[in-house]
Amino acid sequence: MNLIDTFKISKKDIITIVGAGGKTSLMYSASSLLRKDYKVLVTTTTHIYIPDKSIYDEIIMLNDFPNENYHSILQNNKNGVYVIGNHIVNNLKIKGLTFEMLDKIIHYFDIVIIEGDGSKEKSLKGWNDLEPVIYPKTTKTIGVVDISSIGLDINEENIHRVDRFLDIINDYSTNKVNIEHLEKLILNKNGLFKIYKGEKILFINKVENINNKTNALNLIKNIKCKSSSYINRYIYGSIFTNEYIKG
Repeated sequence: MNLIDTFKISKKDIITIVGAGGKTSLMYSASSLLRKDYKVLVTTTTHIYIPDKSIYDEIIMLNDFPNENYHSILQNNKNGVYVIGNHIVNNLKIKGLTFEMLDKIIHYFDIVIIEGDGSKEKSLKGWNDLEPVIYPKTTKTIGVVDISSIGLDINEENIHRVDRFLDIINDYSTNKVNIEHLEKLILNKNGLFKIYKGEKILFINKVENINNKTNALNLIKNIKCKSSSYINRYIYGSIFTNEYIKG
C-alpha cells in the first residue's frame, strides 16, 4: 500500500509528526503525494531546514506581512504544497508557527502536516520538558522510530539529548542501543508519545533488510503484549524504498 492509504490520510486531517529517524522525509513524502489533489500546509511548531524548491509550490513567511496581509495570498484555491513559517533564521532554518498563528490559517488548507519536534538529524532522541510541541487540533500524531538504530553506540553523535534518552530507557549499564530500549522509548510516559493528540500511529522506519524487518515485527509484538491499546495503528517500512506495511 502507498503512504497515503496506509496512514489513512484524508481531507481535513491535521497531522503532527514526532520522533527521530525520518520525520522530515515522511512529511515531504506525504505532501508530494498530496500536492496534485489537495492544498497542503507543511510547517513546524519548532524549526525545520529550508526545503529544496522542488518540494513546495509556495513558501511564505508570515512575519514578512505586516497587519496579517498574508490572508489575501492564502485565500486562493490552488492545490499544491505551501511551506509556511514565521521567519527564516540565519538563511538556514524556518522558525515555526505558534498555535495562535495556526488557528488563523489552517482553514485555508485541505490537509495540514506539522513537524512537532527536532532531532538534529540524529537516529534517536530524548525529549526536554517542552517537547514535543503538539498543536491541540491535531487529528493524527505519528511517532517515528528508526529500527536501524539498534546496535548504535549510545552517545551524542547518534542520539539527540542523550541524557534524556538515558533517563527514559533507565539503563546505564550498556553502551549500545537494543530493542528493549526502543520499547521503553515508545511506551515510557516521557517518551515518543509523551504529548499527543488524536490517533496515535507508530511508524517504524528504515526496514530495508531481513534483520531490520525481524526487529520491527518483534518490537511491534512486544509493545502489543505489554500495552495492547496504547497505539492505535502500527506501520513499518521505509521512506527510502517507499514501502509501508500495516503491523
